Amino acid sequence: MASVFLSYVRADVDRAQSIAQALEKAGHSVWWDRHITGGAQYSKEIEQALKRAEAVVVLWSEHSVDSAWVRDEAAAGRDSGRLVPVRLDQVEPPLGFRQYQTIDLSKGGRRANTPQFQTLLHAVQALSKVGSPAAIATAEATGRHSLGRWPLVVAALALLSIAALVMLWRGQGPKSSVPVVEVAAADSSPGSRALARDLLVKLGSLQSAKADALQLTEQQPTGDADLSFAVGRSSQGQFARANLVLFDGRTRALLWSKDFELPIGQQADLQQQVAFTAGRALKCALEALGGGGKALDQPVLKLYLNGCAAIDELAYRDLRQLIPTFLQVTAKAPAFEGGWAKLIQAEVLSAVNSSPRDAALLAVLKQHIAQARKVNPDLAEAYLAEVELVAPMNHIERLRLVDLAAERNPTHPEPLAASAYYLRFVGRMNEAVDNARRASELEPLAPSIRNDYIAALAYAGQFDRARHELERAEQLWPGASAVRDARFLMQLRFGDPKEALRLSRLGASSRTPQLDQSFLRARIDPTHDNIEVAVQQARSLFDREPATLGTLVQTLGAFDREEELLSLLLDPRKPIKVTGQLFHPTLRELRHDPRFMLVAKRLGLLAYWQKSGKWPDFCFEPDLAYDCKAEASKLGT
Repeated sequence: MASVFLSYVRADVDRAQSIAQALEKAGHSVWWDRHITGGAQYSKEIEQALKRAEAVVVLWSEHSVDSAWVRDEAAAGRDSGRLVPVRLDQVEPPLGFRQYQTIDLSKGGRRANTPQFQTLLHAVQALSKVGSPAAIATAEATGRHSLGRWPLVVAALALLSIAALVMLWRGQGPKSSVPVVEVAAADSSPGSRALARDLLVKLGSLQSAKADALQLTEQQPTGDADLSFAVGRSSQGQFARANLVLFDGRTRALLWSKDFELPIGQQADLQQQVAFTAGRALKCALEALGGGGKALDQPVLKLYLNGCAAIDELAYRDLRQLIPTFLQVTAKAPAFEGGWAKLIQAEVLSAVNSSPRDAALLAVLKQHIAQARKVNPDLAEAYLAEVELVAPMNHIERLRLVDLAAERNPTHPEPLAASAYYLRFVGRMNEAVDNARRASELEPLAPSIRNDYIAALAYAGQFDRARHELERAEQLWPGASAVRDARFLMQLRFGDPKEALRLSRLGASSRTPQLDQSFLRARIDPTHDNIEVAVQQARSLFDREPATLGTLVQTLGAFDREEELLSLLLDPRKPIKVTGQLFHPTLRELRHDPRFMLVAKRLGLLAYWQKSGKWPDFCFEPDLAYDCKAEASKLGT
């Protein structure tokens, strides 16, 4: 008989209990959170039970599909091959779990004698040996020898899953109507073949997030594919080079290409750049295959691919150079919404990154938003661009637009990422975590979105989960610079300051090393002089660049300088703008001071909380010394 971990939400406790009892009557040992003893560390006991279980039965319902805890428990079962998904209501499982056959108990069937419940019993029984701790230990020992730095059992299972998918994609069964994408080595060299295999595996993550969007194959070019990647790797002197080419799979016409060059020792970064760039180019190509109800003409397609694939490379720089490209695309294919989306994105980022903002470009942007809405009234990029046209303290309108973008584009990662960002600014940290996670699931090959998820977890004080996600990122991209930067930021604020200092001296971060190192020296040796140096450096930076307020806020909060921080935030002479750092874990004492509500009023947060009824997470902390709503009523709006 199997040991079962039952994952559910509190709203489904009655239905969960009936399933637990039926499983126990069948002879299985069932653990669910009602077994937690008084005084036990809640998350620790859950984690231990989850590790011990042979089967992880997840109850998907109207309530649980939105639960971060249930998703995490389901992911643990999925990644270790122990997942048994069950549907209690007529709902679709979250992304990342839809490719698994789900046992449907939504129309009854929770009694042991029903066919549906018998299916559940068979699934659990089948895992009683495969998912046993002994079997997992054996797999770990084998994986440790053969996979090196890759996650042991998880990687083995993931690779087996991808291999199985590839076998299915190799023409077995009827030809699918979705686009077929080939990945092949450009030549027979070991380096090219290894890079092609790595690219196939990583693009498999993109395919699993959008299972109905494409089919992948590692076949050599046959003329049967819609799109074909050829990837090659070589070295010259101290540099490793890679070349990525996208062809029309049928005509073999060149559509797009990109060259990469990095020092020999940065193999992980090279793989990351190739995979992420290929993922972006593939998404662009898939958009263009159906542009305006028909495929774009090849010259327009090439133009669009070159601009679209470059957006992420230039995201934090001036995108003006891409605006003429997308103006040509929209002129030649006015019904293609992808062209309008990228044009708007390039214009808004160029306008808001100018100092001061480019008023003329913003006026043109408004015209293009109106034109784009004629093609697609719910275009996500149009909503997100409008957010930047709203006054900074109008949190109601900003979040309304972001929510509309997410609601009307549920499979688009950017609205969710934007929502996570703005939710942090108003203190709704747990919701920010959930949206950041969902964005990461939709865009699994984007290190920046994955890092945003890690940051959201850390800012919400969920450090164990943040470290877990960081470890997953390191396993996917071992040695990659983006992941090293994420680890440095975790150590900088929440981890080992000595390790963070070591990483800073090695150049692991693109941040200001002098500022970070003075902060870390103060954390390591919190003498008065060390703290003063850290604070004064952060204050000097803020005086020169008011946009760096968050750095000063975090520094003062880290060294218990709440009075100084309150004086800064309430000083009418200071150019203070709302910052997500106000809800950082190190500023807990600041938020527990009733005067924080004065700060919230000054920043427009109080008006947002009162009008929306969406109060920040800290207002529900049991040891908060005041009532947020009562304090807000005293201050008015």
